[in-house]
Amino acid sequence: MELINDFLDKYKKSFNYYEVAGRLAAAQLERALRASGIRAIVTSRAKNPTRLKSKLIQRNEKRDVPYKNMDEIYLDIADLSGVRVSLYFPRDREKADQIICSLFTVHQIKRFPSQSKPPTYNKRFSGYWANHYRVSMKAEELLDNQKNYTTARIEIQVASVLMHAWSEVEHDLVYKPMQGALSEEELAILDELNGLVLTGEIALERLQSAGNERIKSKNTSFGSQYDLASYLYNYLSSKYKKASIDQRMGDVELLFKLADRLKLDNLKDFETILKATKIVSDKRTIAQQIIDQIISGNEKRYKIYMELRGLKEAPDVLYQASAEYFTDQWIRLEALLRRLTYRHNPKARGSFNLNSLRRLDILDKETADRISSLRTTRNYLIHGIEVPDQKVLMDQGNEVLRIRDEIAKGLQEE
Repeated sequence: MELINDFLDKYKKSFNYYEVAGRLAAAQLERALRASGIRAIVTSRAKNPTRLKSKLIQRNEKRDVPYKNMDEIYLDIADLSGVRVSLYFPRDREKADQIICSLFTVHQIKRFPSQSKPPTYNKRFSGYWANHYRVSMKAEELLDNQKNYTTARIEIQVASVLMHAWSEVEHDLVYKPMQGALSEEELAILDELNGLVLTGEIALERLQSAGNERIKSKNTSFGSQYDLASYLYNYLSSKYKKASIDQRMGDVELLFKLADRLKLDNLKDFETILKATKIVSDKRTIAQQIIDQIISGNEKRYKIYMELRGLKEAPDVLYQASAEYFTDQWIRLEALLRRLTYRHNPKARGSFNLNSLRRLDILDKETADRISSLRTTRNYLIHGIEVPDQKVLMDQGNEVLRIRDEIAKGLQEE
């Protein structure tokens, strides 16, 4: 008990640290879920010291060898900082899983239900359905004055809103009984409630499917990023194998804002855009690849997109000039290649396709390879994936200009 009390005293002094760590992780996750079009309620908390004391005593009693030092206690207790994600729709657990594994450093995942422990009574229903993650925050996702929170170990619990509510009731009554063990009748009622919750989850899944069917109407306009995200997940799942779309969906909220600003916010518009979009595995998210189809070769749309991204001018004036120079040259090359594509294929839509341009003998292999390399720099710069070097931007801007002149000259000679 002396070691446990010492641990609790130290924890109370650090309580604010764990509370802030949980809030930071919750804020990151809430932004990512909203941007991806996943409806959820995200909350956080630091472990209550009184509940922590009870948990430590119970854990210590069950151990073959009692706690020997504070490090053992820290390793054993994963939820000093906790984040809870209550999903509106149970099927979104898989999507949330992708986001969590991308956003955080994941140390362990527990998926429930688990059959490792037999129930303490004759249960008819399967119990708790959720995913629990032991994670830590990445330094690159935090401000300079927040870097010390990367050492905080955080538990993220993901389940439906109904399942979280039921698990709270069961946990407090079964595992933390205040007036003795529950009777068989009380346990049976909890089991019955679990059955109702599982039925409720099925109803939520049907509600989600009904919403997806409603969105398929040709005259439908997307009311929010949530409607757009549901449509995109279903459309892409029907067109691609699951392994091909396992990459992050990305910022659907930003995609929705761009489409809304350009009045491309209905199903018919997006079907045209998606038919021209071939999802590839690179550092861009799916949303970014769709955005590229929308803004390709159009200076006005590029500017709107960068405005919506909230890009501020770089503090380095020379770097800002280099970025603008490269972008300006690239947009002009992109516009030229799109015109050439449409000239040979009037039904073509969206961005240019290098393979098509090669097949049409508009580009030779060497030029196509050069453009492909330059497009990588463009993707990193426009979407903020990486920050290209200033000299690289100037040199490659000049390279883009040379390629455009070469193509234009070749057309004049035809």
